[in-house]
Amino acid sequence: MRLISVLALALMATGAQAQSLTVHNPGPARDNAVIDLPVPMDARVQSVRIGDTAWPVQALNAKFRLVAPLKAGDTIVTFSPDPAPEQPRRVLVTLNIQEGGHLEDDAKNGGAIRGGTFHLRDQFTSPPDHFIHDGLIAFEGIGWESDKVAYRLYLDERNVTDIFGKYGSDMIFPNVGHGFDDYQYPVAWGGDIFKVGASLGVGGIGLLRDGKATQIGPSTITGRVIANGPVTAIAGVDADAIGGGKGSVHATYAITAGSVITEVTVKADQLAESLVTGLTVHPGDQTLTPQATGDWTYIAAWGAQEHGPDCVGWAVFYRASDVTGAPVNDGQTLFIRFKSPTDANYRFGARWTQEGRDAMPGIRDLAGFRAWLEQTTDELNHPLTIGG
Repeated sequence: MRLISVLALALMATGAQAQSLTVHNPGPARDNAVIDLPVPMDARVQSVRIGDTAWPVQALNAKFRLVAPLKAGDTIVTFSPDPAPEQPRRVLVTLNIQEGGHLEDDAKNGGAIRGGTFHLRDQFTSPPDHFIHDGLIAFEGIGWESDKVAYRLYLDERNVTDIFGKYGSDMIFPNVGHGFDDYQYPVAWGGDIFKVGASLGVGGIGLLRDGKATQIGPSTITGRVIANGPVTAIAGVDADAIGGGKGSVHATYAITAGSVITEVTVKADQLAESLVTGLTVHPGDQTLTPQATGDWTYIAAWGAQEHGPDCVGWAVFYRASDVTGAPVNDGQTLFIRFKSPTDANYRFGARWTQEGRDAMPGIRDLAGFRAWLEQTTDELNHPLTIGG
């Protein structure tokens, strides 16, 4: 979001505890606007007030971030040294590792680690002997979630993202995947609603090999908890020594309260292949193209899922100027190729027709999903601005 440097300097010069700014929304009202504000020099800020309501803030990238409803046009916001009222947790990154267990049998015979206990970690590197479904890592990876949706990234050679649907707004990942509990849809809170297979899932980062979007493959993979709210949660995933070589892909995945959108930032080094991202396309899925024009655009798909009869819509939002051309469908992934061999920034999101069944209204049909795609793209093309 564009911030005016002169304003930031003026704020720093005042040193006051209560300072007001104007946030300009160039489009329609936004239910959960992500607002990034310059940090005053005194930084004695615990909340931001809009009218009579105090909203929690989070220091992030030298700014204060909050999420709040925002009308069209101008809104006055005021920094406050007083805390906002306590709220239920709305974002979370979870990395849960089994410790003290022992391996029963091997990978070829369906072996798994059993008998240990799971502990939350801030960082974990998958060991060389880790194999898919061995039970070492709860739900097989690192997870991040908002009060609307949850995403899981496999901490193994797949290194792509899956979708977990939620009926309510509670955080679910701390209690998922301990041992071999079943989290496939349907379970009490929703469930794993998406099939990834050998594709890039929803917005997974991959490499272009022989004209196809492929998963990164064997590497030294590390998951990290970078930030954990109260406004934004950020997971980091590092894939080093890809294929036994020198190539690396380091990515962060950020989700904000009230949103289903994950922002992905990628830094790569010494890759022999181009960076790509994309979407699983299952047989029978419908692919969607944007109606509006602008640098920010999207690829999207919609369809019923193998894990349940309820339809899901999933999308990647990206800048057309960042990619080499039109999307390509290789038979399992609808993908885009980034121009840069080292950097990528994009977003992905998913909507489920059972989303928020117990807590809030969500997307219920294809028309609603299309409207959300267009609204999200419009907001990306018309960001908020901050004035004095």
